[in-house]
Amino acid sequence: MPNTRKIGPRGAIRRVLTLILDFALLHAVAFGQAPQGRPVKIGGGAGEDNLTTAINEVKQGNYAYVRQITVEAGQARAIPILEDLFAHAGNADTKPWIASELVRLGDKDNSYWNFVAEQAREALENSPPDFLNFDQEGNGTAGPSPEFVAWAKAHHVTVESVAFEAVYPIKFGILIATDDPRAIPLLRRGLLAPNHQVEAIAAAGLASLKDKDSIPLIVEACKRAPKDARFAIAMSLLQLHDPEAQSAAAPYLPEDLVKKLREGKN
Repeated sequence: MPNTRKIGPRGAIRRVLTLILDFALLHAVAFGQAPQGRPVKIGGGAGEDNLTTAINEVKQGNYAYVRQITVEAGQARAIPILEDLFAHAGNADTKPWIASELVRLGDKDNSYWNFVAEQAREALENSPPDFLNFDQEGNGTAGPSPEFVAWAKAHHVTVESVAFEAVYPIKFGILIATDDPRAIPLLRRGLLAPNHQVEAIAAAGLASLKDKDSIPLIVEACKRAPKDARFAIAMSLLQLHDPEAQSAAAPYLPEDLVKKLREGKN
């Protein structure tokens, strides 16, 4: 797990926020961040052996292998396997990813969607302020910010215990991974979060769902955000591949990127 206390130099701020954005668009905020640190890759054996390995990994709490079960088993066969894993999951980190994958696969049981959506709502209602520091000019520097420290103290938790989720909003990544349009209202609420990383991933989720009606809301989030946070939020607009969205994003992007977009080299 990354040491979030070391996130700092101004050049790194944009890289961190862009990384969050990329994860969201790939539906993989937590994939590849398995507790054991192992990559999501199985190879060398027969298909059934690979499936068995993936199932056993999930049973042991390695949520990075949830999607691999679908890859190995196929959609129809994966659904009952994942339903059984959800019913018997003893790992709090694994269960949301199983539910998310079941929603993505079109499982008709709404309890899986409700599980994922409720976690996202709770994350919104308890969203901390920015972990990173932003000065009056919008420049980002290393965290934790005084506001974040005060929030952690008020909620009787340590900074270390909540810093990772503040920088990498995994519960929103789980929501986005469903590919379900029902996420749109929650993602729009995310654009109003006091945490700009949450805003960035919410914007990315709306873009991945091709929700062009949210373009004005994403633009408003850019306007409110500090300078160094606008970039990650605005980048989501480019994923819509829409001239209106690209034009709206331009004021918040580096000039060289805007120039390439106008030249058609993106």
